[in-house]
Amino acid sequence: MTLRPTRRHAVLGLGASAVIAPARAHGMHAAFTIIEDNPRTGALEIMHRIFIQDLELLLTARAGRRVTLLADPGTQKILETYLLEIFSIKSPDGQALKPEWVGMKLNIDTVFVYQEVKNAAALPGLTINSQVLTETHPGQVNSVNITKNKRTQTLIFMSGDSAQSVTF
Repeated sequence: MTLRPTRRHAVLGLGASAVIAPARAHGMHAAFTIIEDNPRTGALEIMHRIFIQDLELLLTARAGRRVTLLADPGTQKILETYLLEIFSIKSPDGQALKPEWVGMKLNIDTVFVYQEVKNAAALPGLTINSQVLTETHPGQVNSVNITKNKRTQTLIFMSGDSAQSVTF
């Protein structure tokens, strides 16, 4: 028996395409963070890679006005404050470590934010939580790679996740 598509199947197919197409338009929401120790300086160097479109949407929602990374002179301070709120890093004894702003670099569709925590490379472990963009993108997935002594550990965070610990 051969099934022939009917008009109803065609309409249902179009409806499914209309629902699926917007989901594919932007794809998965993700941010990436790399933390590496610098034995020369004794600092933990942190680099966040975040999609500009998602970040501007979030910063606009928080500011109550349109925020554009390229055009707004105060963007650096807004972004620095935001990252200090939603990205936490602690020593093994629970002491909060405050990353200092180093700078940011805009590419075509991503922003790279550079931070560092001084005098922290000797720590035997860290406790981290990354909730980057989860308030505006509930399906956001954040990956944090921590490299120390040529060994990389990866932590994955989603909206509402608790902090996770690594030891070296």
